[in-house]
Parts: sequence; structure tokens; C-alpha cells
Amino acid sequence: FGKLESSSVAILKDFVDRGGSVAIFSTNPESNLNHFLSFYGIRIEEGSVVRAVYHEGFNHPKHALIQNGIVQPFDVKDEQHPHNAEDTSTSIAFVYPNGTTLSVESPSFTLLSSGSVGYPVDCPVAAAWEATAGSGRLIVVGSADIFADEWLEREDNSKICDIFFNFLLHQVTIDPSLGRCDFEAKECVPDIASLSNLIKPCLQDIEPLPQDYTTLLCDDQFGLTMDHIPKVIGLYKTLNVPYEPLSLIEPHFNCPHPPLRMATHAPRMPTPLTPELELMDLEDCFTDIRTRLVRLADKVDDDLAHYVQEAGWILEVDGGCHDDDEEKAKHVLHAVAKMILQSQMHSNESR
Repeated sequence: FGKLESSSVAILKDFVDRGGSVAIFSTNPESNLNHFLSFYGIRIEEGSVVRAVYHEGFNHPKHALIQNGIVQPFDVKDEQHPHNAEDTSTSIAFVYPNGTTLSVESPSFTLLSSGSVGYPVDCPVAAAWEATAGSGRLIVVGSADIFADEWLEREDNSKICDIFFNFLLHQVTIDPSLGRCDFEAKECVPDIASLSNLIKPCLQDIEPLPQDYTTLLCDDQFGLTMDHIPKVIGLYKTLNVPYEPLSLIEPHFNCPHPPLRMATHAPRMPTPLTPELELMDLEDCFTDIRTRLVRLADKVDDDLAHYVQEAGWILEVDGGCHDDDEEKAKHVLHAVAKMILQSQMHSNESR
């Protein structure tokens, strides 16, 4: 709805009063539409209805899925077939896209509310009016997109659309006495965000400071003088108390001192050092002679004299006291050859 002219408002009111049916879907409270709806106790409020809980498939918060927003039980009675009745109060869920709330007063009655998951909570979003003397009917919904092509087939919007327009076509009736009417008035709260940006503190004007700051000091509140000493001395004569200067009282301590004792301390014994153990290669001690000779052959490359000396140390053959390595090697070879010869001689004698 755009802005209605005064003549259009009069035409609409006359049409409804003569028995016509009107359906209004609008979210604009600033048009003259509220002036027309005021004759029937309905008003479109400012603001938006949003869903406080996320639901899959409805990403925008203004696309509110309301599952418990049926106010009227919708025990719909078919005027042409009065015995056919269908109770849909507990099974209808609808999508309320880009909508606002309504203010509903008697003689109008609420059809749908924002439910418990919409915000504002449990506020009217669809209302109806029916003439008591005549056949005029009116339905007002605070969303212009609820029956649009995008939302008509979502959830049970098409079922609600059929109920609303069958009501306007006098094919069904709705008993408002079976529904709720205990909606609380919306409580307006101040816009804290806007007020916080408009803080105007009160600054009190003060008088300028004097040139002589000593005038600001107050020295008559307390002081130290000897003006009352003559009155105190004269009070001794009045009370017949001898006046004597105060003497120093020697203190007496009743708490005895503890006896003196020699301070003894246990001697500090030095921590013994750990024994100096020689690192030995135990593997060389427990490995057989052949394995040790094979490992030695793998280590030594071209230094034959060194190889012979190490092999003599493994075989426990002394290389003599020569300084030259080659002489030591010759001595080892000589000792090994001597041992082989003696071994062969013993083997021949045993035969």
C-alpha cells in the first residue's frame, strides 16, 4: 500500500459497511491506512518480526518460521456444509517474511501471532473483523509477502491463504470466542544506543580563584594554645589536690625473660664424591678372539704395522720395547711364528 488519499479511505469504509470484504497486506504504518483501520480497532505497528532461533532453510532472521502462532483454533465450519469441520490449530506452521506486528482491539480479533520463537514474542501479526449487522468482513496481515509466489508453497502458507480468502468469500466462519484475546500491550523502552550518543553532562560554573590563596585556608577549626593552663592549675586548689609536677614512672615488667642457652648447630658433613670409575669397553672383554680380529681387519686400511701391533695386543703377544713401529711389528710376527712352530712340534711328538 502506498499513501491513501482521504477519498480512498472513505471509499474503502463505505465498501466494507455495505457488506464488502477487504484483505490488507502491508508493513507501512506511515500511510493513511492506519486511519482506515482505526474504525475497526486495528493498527499496523512499527518494527519487524524476526526469528530468535536459527532454522535450516531460513537464513535471514526476518524470514520467521512460526510453528505455534495459531491464535484461533481454526475449527473452520463450512457454511455450505456445516457438518464438515477441520481443526488445524495444532498442525499449522507458517512463514512470516518481512512482516511487522499489529495492535488489535475489540471488535476485531487476532488470527495469528508471532509465537514463542519470534521477536517480539507472542504479538498479533494477523487480525480479522466481521460486521455484527451486515456481511462486511476485513482481514489485515502485517506482511505483504506472506502469500507471494516465493512463500506461498512454503510450510502451510497456502492452507492459511485458503482459510483467509474463504472467510472473506463467506464460505467459512470463524468463531472469535474460541480464540485468545489476552495479548499484553507492548512495553516501549528507550533507545539506549541513540541516547548513549547524546550525552550532555551538566558542568557547574565555579567562581574564579582569588589572587591571594591564603584566604582559602581556614585556621580556626582547630589549634594548639596554652590559654586553658591557668584554669587547669586553679582547678587543683578548688578540689584540694596538691599540685606537683608529673614524675617519670619507672616501668616494671612482669613477664620474665627466658634463660640463656648456648646455641649449638649440627656439623655440616661434606657430601662424598662419586667413585671415579674407569670406562671400559666390555664388549672387547667378552668377544672371542676371531671376532675381534675380523673387526680389526675392517678398520685398518693400509697401515700394516699398526694392524700387526693391534693383532698382537689381541693375541696377548708382547711387541717388545722398541720405539719403531715396524720393529714392534717384526717382534710380534716373530713371536707368533715361534708359537706356531712350538705348536706343530708338540703335535708331532704326540703322534
